[in-house]
Amino acid sequence: MNNIFCDEIIVAAYRGTGKYDDMDDAASFLDCYHDLAYHVTKGERIVLETEHFYISLDSDGVSKSKKTSAIKEFERPGEWLDSFIHPIDGEPDWVDYEATLFIGERLLQVEMIETYYLLKFDNFKLKIIPHIHSKEVPGLDNDNSSYFYVYGAERHIIRKCGCGGEGELVLDFVSDYIVRCKKCKKSTWAQMNARDAIEEWNDGYTLCDASEIVIK
Repeated sequence: MNNIFCDEIIVAAYRGTGKYDDMDDAASFLDCYHDLAYHVTKGERIVLETEHFYISLDSDGVSKSKKTSAIKEFERPGEWLDSFIHPIDGEPDWVDYEATLFIGERLLQVEMIETYYLLKFDNFKLKIIPHIHSKEVPGLDNDNSSYFYVYGAERHIIRKCGCGGEGELVLDFVSDYIVRCKKCKKSTWAQMNARDAIEEWNDGYTLCDASEIVIK
């Protein structure tokens, strides 16, 4: 592919936000449930780290900076960069979905299309949709009963079900994750991290019947 934006694998990802909520009207929402789209206002961003670069995704689009310092020194004034992987003493790391989505990918192309930016990674496409005010940023309309498809991590779901069906990642109404078979609807137990549900699926642990859940 010609004109690759960054031919390095993403090794870490961070959320950038105002320290102590001191940035007025800053908000963001990574929609992986209806479309892969990052809705963001000025004051928030996602930073992707490769071996030699930091890549910023924000309301102004995408920028790539040579990595000359640790991530904390890459913070903007008044900003806090927080990893999407959170170590816990004596326990497995807490892994936000953003880490599962971005780590291991390369950002190949960035294109401006009318009112949004289109980012092409190795295995998925992501829109950056800028907003002026936080009230314009959507959220997840969870009515305490519906489930949502979760897109972007299909490459990680590598095992086929015993019935021959493929697995699909789903978010439940308390924000836990399952992987269920598209065909027979058997699923994993609910897990708090998407990574754990995917690992359970790949290891063959599908002891639940998710045939009657309602997908919104």
